[in-house]
This record gives sequence, structure tokens and C-alpha cells, in this order.
Amino acid sequence: MKDAIENEKFDTKMETSDWRYSASIVGIIKFFNYLVERGYEVEANLYKIEDDVITYNSKAITEERYLLFTEYYFENAMHHKVIETILTNDQFTDDQIKLINDKLKANTIMKKVFGDLKFSSENKERILEKIKLNRLLLIKETYRNGDSLYKNFANTNSLFEEPSSICRIENYNIDTGKKSKSISYNWDFKTYKFEDEKEFDFIPFAFSKSYEAFFINNNYSIKQLFHTNNLINDSDNPRSTLFCELKNSADFIDFDVEVIIKNRGDDYFKTLYIRKPAIRIFAEVENYKALKMKYKVNDNYYIDIEKVVTDNILNNIKLDGLIEILLKANSNYSYNIKTLITINTLIYGGDKMDKQMKSAYASAKRVMAEIPENKVDSYKQKLISAITFKDYERFCEILLQLSSYSGVIFDFAYDLFEDFEENKNIAYTFINALNKESNKDNGGKGNE
Repeated sequence: MKDAIENEKFDTKMETSDWRYSASIVGIIKFFNYLVERGYEVEANLYKIEDDVITYNSKAITEERYLLFTEYYFENAMHHKVIETILTNDQFTDDQIKLINDKLKANTIMKKVFGDLKFSSENKERILEKIKLNRLLLIKETYRNGDSLYKNFANTNSLFEEPSSICRIENYNIDTGKKSKSISYNWDFKTYKFEDEKEFDFIPFAFSKSYEAFFINNNYSIKQLFHTNNLINDSDNPRSTLFCELKNSADFIDFDVEVIIKNRGDDYFKTLYIRKPAIRIFAEVENYKALKMKYKVNDNYYIDIEKVVTDNILNNIKLDGLIEILLKANSNYSYNIKTLITINTLIYGGDKMDKQMKSAYASAKRVMAEIPENKVDSYKQKLISAITFKDYERFCEILLQLSSYSGVIFDFAYDLFEDFEENKNIAYTFINALNKESNKDNGGKGNE
């Protein structure tokens, strides 16, 4: 929610009433901090934060300043900035010359400004002069129409526009000519309630710069909101950073956390609620790096283990299928599977199986010491086949045969006989231990 303030040092107040306002606040703070760093203003003249409210001087927000901040913040997406950086050199490689010429035609506004101009060492100053004269236009049109920039988050026609009767944010924006009646109570558009603010133009700066863009609306306080999203924004892997941050924050986060996701290929935002039980699971995962891998199913399809695991934790979905896929793989994923089993046990509901899982692990190691390796592999494959096809009676039969053949007593087996489904992680632990373990994970390498 946003309100005007009279007779105060600052003229505007905004609260974190929903994620759009929270994201706008994060973007505005980044903008104001940029102004301070560049010497435009001193921080005391720009804004003040109190818990979940920010008061600020809206007069400090101008179109020119906004665009220069945009150029700085999204520098890598600004084609003219790439050209400027290369042109700081005195000599140029063939690859640099090709890149400059590609950038001169990179989008509509670049083509309009530079026309048929091609780079050569003789026209370096001419290109730089064109950039200088058209800088704000180049920034605005590149940003406004960039698939990863403003266009990904809002209606491109709304940039810098005053608030209208329809919210400028993607998925909140509609064609009033076609749908004004259908979205209104009793088909009367006068009953339609809307929220749109010019400050919503700052929302793109709050999300991570990844293809799957994240914004964490942990708006208990603006300082925590800003800190958390700064960590995500600067990360090469925001999904991983997001859940590691939750892991580190679990001790003081005592509420469900809302995460807004904007996939570049979608024209809508997704809302994900991270519940307290999920946060507690993340907090207990010690070997998180064991999840940072992609499993190759075929040449065209890889399973992103980290994404699957985090999604399953968030939605309280068991990891049985993923564990069985890795158990069946020819490569040794013992380290990774061990972590998956630990997480799966937490999803199942706690550590009640811990003692029996330790027993299963120890029994498997005794089996490996008693019988030849080829026999161990044979029994292991039979156990994997039985559990994969959910033939739990067959699994128990094979377990009894292996116990008899190896002479090792399986104390853990009684829980499987009693309720296999609820104690499945004991079975996974036993199977996974029937091999020579690696002390390293297979992160990122798949099974190529």
C-alpha cells in the first residue's frame, strides 16, 4: 500500500502489503543506494525504513536517473554498453569486431540508431558519439522490450506511465476492451478494484536475474526482505542460494515464506509458499552439495536433481522414485543417494527409522565381507528390481535368501515385514550400502 505524506521530510510512504509492494520497495532501495554511491544524493535525503514501512522522497525518482540505474544494474543486457567496453581498447580481435557488429544490429532500437553502420577501427569515435547522444533512448527501448527485462514482468506500454485502471504487472494486466465486464462484479466495470503504482516499475530489480526468476517475500521486516533478496539476486544459482539461505535462517524464521517465481517463458507469476515444516527439513540437510547434479536419462533429457528435491520438499512429496532411478543407474551414486534417503526420511516424518537404518547399513557391509562381489551385485539387482516394481513380498523373500546365504542376521528386516511402505528408507539404505562407497558426490556430471 502507498500513501502520500504531507508536512513531513519525505512525501511518500509504502508498506509491504503484498508482494508487488514488497518487490517495489526492494527495487527502490537499490535505486536509492545507487544514487548515493554516484553522489546524486545523500542517503538521509532519500528514504527511511521502519519495520515493514519505507518513507521516501519521490521527487528523487526521475526518468533519467531510473534509466541510468537500469543501464548500471542490467549492464550485461545493454548492447551499447558491451560495445562501449570493447571500444576502450586500441586494438581489436576478429571476434571483438564480429561481436560489435552483431550488437549494432541486436534489436530494433540499435538498428534504428546505427542504421547500416559497420564497425571498423576508423569509425570508433563515431559509434561512441552515437551512443552518447542516444544513451537514454537505447537504455529505455532495450530495457522496455527485453525478454529478460521489463517485458518479462510488465506491460511494455506502461513504463513511466501514471497509474491506470489496470495494474501494469504481467498476469495482472488485461485488455479492458475485451474483458472489462467479465472481471467485474455483476458485469459492472465500476465495481472492479485495481492497484497500480508507478513504483511497480521497480519490480524487475527485485527479482533474481536468472531464467527462473525468484523474489522472496519474507516481509516481516524490510531490512530482512532486502538482505535476503540481495543474496538471491547476486547468485549464479538462485534456487540453490534460496534454500541454503532458508537453511541458515531456520532458527529465526517462525512463519511461512512466500516466494514469487517468474519463468521467462511464462506470461504469469507463480506463488510458492514455503511452510515451516519444509524450512525445518532444509535446515537439517547437511550435504546439500550432493544434490547439485544432473542425471542423464538420454541425450535429450536430464533430471535436475536439486530442482526435483527442492520441489518435493516444498510440496511434501516423497523421493522414492528419484532414489530408485539412481539405484538402477550403472554409475556409483552412493553418496548422492545417501543424502536423498536422509531427506526422504524427514519427508516421511522424522527420525524414527534412524536406528534400523544404521542396522541396515551395518548388515550390508557385513554381507559384502562374507560373500563374493559378483554375488553381492546379483542380489542387489534383484532387490532393486523388486522394490522398483513395488513387489515388496518378493523383496522380503530375497532378503531372507541373502541372510541365509551370507550367514548375516538382518535385525532391521522385521520392520519391513511389518510395514514395508512406511519403512522403505530402511530398504533403500540396505541396497545403497551394497557397494563400494565413494566419498565424493557426482555433482553436475550426470552419468555420462
